Amino acid sequence: MNERKLRNYVKLRLTNIDSITIGKKYYNNFTDIKNRGVVPKNEKNIMRNADNRISHNFHQLLVDEKVAYMFTYPIMIDVDDNEVINDKLTEVLGDKFVRKMKDLGVEASNTGCSWLHYWANEKNEFKYEKVESEQILPFYSDELERELVEVLRAYKTVEYDDNLAAVEFIVVEDWTKDTFDQYKFRYTIDGQDESQLKGIRHNFGRVPFIPFANNSDETSDLIKYKDLVDLYDRVVSGYANDIEDIQEILWIITNYDGNSSDFLNSVKKYKTIILEDDGDGGKGGVETLSVDIPVEARNSLLELLKKQIYESGQGLQQDNENFGNASGVALKFFYRKLELKAGLLETEFRESINKLVEAILDFYHLPHKKISQVWSRNMIASDLETSQIATQSVGIIPEKLILQNHPWVDDVDEAERLLEEEEKSKMDMFNSYPDMNQRGKEVDINEE
Repeated sequence: MNERKLRNYVKLRLTNIDSITIGKKYYNNFTDIKNRGVVPKNEKNIMRNADNRISHNFHQLLVDEKVAYMFTYPIMIDVDDNEVINDKLTEVLGDKFVRKMKDLGVEASNTGCSWLHYWANEKNEFKYEKVESEQILPFYSDELERELVEVLRAYKTVEYDDNLAAVEFIVVEDWTKDTFDQYKFRYTIDGQDESQLKGIRHNFGRVPFIPFANNSDETSDLIKYKDLVDLYDRVVSGYANDIEDIQEILWIITNYDGNSSDFLNSVKKYKTIILEDDGDGGKGGVETLSVDIPVEARNSLLELLKKQIYESGQGLQQDNENFGNASGVALKFFYRKLELKAGLLETEFRESINKLVEAILDFYHLPHKKISQVWSRNMIASDLETSQIATQSVGIIPEKLILQNHPWVDDVDEAERLLEEEEKSKMDMFNSYPDMNQRGKEVDINEE
């Protein structure tokens, strides 16, 4: 891509960056109420002094619920049932694979699509890591089966010159299936390019970036319920403002000869309204004015909004006390909406994980035909019911499948090893008395 077009693409991306990062802001509990408040700043109202801006982390709760449901347990990957290849794959993916999948799930839920970048380090080892979504600008082919043909990655960095003065650069990496170019623009995207890394070739044979989409439309979860969360924030913040400003009672004083310029301060400081004449012939008086805050209406609205947020966000039903002794079928029904949402993400992630595995196998020149994945959900279950099913399945389905689904088994290979050791120990104990059965037979013969 020529430099002029590259600069223009990055400029366009930077102008639309808020649409990508808004999900991250809500995930970090920085909702629109923090910037806007309930009452606009240019609207003056002597009765409105408080400006509470209370945000609620519904988005973070719903995202963490989905990600924990899907990625608490590791994804089991098998290549052609080949132990040597699987061991190498496990070694390359490393212990951090579960965490990285979790991070990709959170990023995809917030932005609509997360990105993973892989490369070869100085030791020619395969490495991979998540990249912030707002840094990535992808380009696809025009075919019906879209293929990733180029990726621009733009980010800011700071370097220090000979005088130890900080110099900010905008770095833009241009990746294709064969080459890598780097541009370092001083201070702004229109600044001077000071990079000398151009035309660097890599041997992956494909663009070394993999998209992990949240769904087929690559939209964030926030879009489903953002308006509801914003209204919830405004209602709660407005209620807090009412309590702080009104404080239940206003004092009304008639025929007071004080300076009218003190009116605003009296209202704000003493919650008092000063009137010069009430039309009763100059007689003064003091009375109170109570202001009723519609508490019940607000509470009803908040309950409705909370229910709609979880309904629209396909989260687990909240504050439900009827599942203490529920059966497996009832518990699965409890998870139905969350499972639908998780299934959409799993469909997209399966294809992306296969691409990662293929890139690793090709990098190490390992042949492969079939890549299979086994996903486990972090779901509340009836352990008694599951154990009974496992017991009744002995002799009907393979023992390994029973162990995989037993509630007490986390590591199937370890469980199989322990079973083999126990069986061997029993056989050794039995074989340590070789003449026991023979003596029993002799006794039986003599008795006859």
